[in-house]
Amino acid sequence: MIDISTALEIFKQGAQKGIYLLSTNLLYPVIILLLTLIAWSLISLGGFLYEWRTRDRDFASLERGAFKARALLDDNQLDEAFELLCTSCSTNYIHEFINAISRFRTLYSNSNLMRAKVEKLLQDIETDMEKRLEKSRFVTRAGPMLGLMGTLIPMGPALLALAGGDIKTLANNLIIAFGTTVVGLAAGLVGYTITIVRSRWYEQDMSDMEYLAEILFGDGEIRGVESLIQDEEGFESVRDRRNALRILNAGKRARRLINMNFKKDE
Repeated sequence: MIDISTALEIFKQGAQKGIYLLSTNLLYPVIILLLTLIAWSLISLGGFLYEWRTRDRDFASLERGAFKARALLDDNQLDEAFELLCTSCSTNYIHEFINAISRFRTLYSNSNLMRAKVEKLLQDIETDMEKRLEKSRFVTRAGPMLGLMGTLIPMGPALLALAGGDIKTLANNLIIAFGTTVVGLAAGLVGYTITIVRSRWYEQDMSDMEYLAEILFGDGEIRGVESLIQDEEGFESVRDRRNALRILNAGKRARRLINMNFKKDE
């Protein structure tokens, strides 16, 4: 009959062999995944640089065109209004948004249905933006994780080689370990850079599209549109006043947060 200590020793040896075989067999799948991630990162980096090069956000031109288009919509000149918007749009997502709302321009007389369709379109565009960002977010997290796995897996054979005096095997495993770390961190760095920059871009685009939809399809008539169109200096002054109000509101929010923090400390 086998005593408890012998049984535990057998179990320990079996578990060690099982974990060792499992981890070493994961090395090549991890390396393949890392090579796939770094290849995707390089391709995405090229697309990101192209998007940055072709991105031309001109909010002043977009806003001016939106006010002119709203005046044309109020005069029931639908085709002219949407043609004007197409020439005033800046980024790709705003261009897609304007092309999409122009396809159901005949619903402009039904304000409730038009606003519902515009709201659904904005939600679909936001979902598409999130879907596009999910890929780079995945690489940001998966790259360093796979790099860590690629670092730890060869350390077992490396330690065995060190114990047996096999320097060549030790060196080969260390090269794999350090190489996978570098590749994983590089993929994560590219993914992180793309994610934070594109997130800012897409937040700006969503804000512009919501502002554009409010100008075009908001309740009531926008007063003073003709004077804003005709007077460029007046248009700029109105935009400057709006920006000043945004800064003032941001300052108020910051002061409220500071006061809340002081109260917590007290």
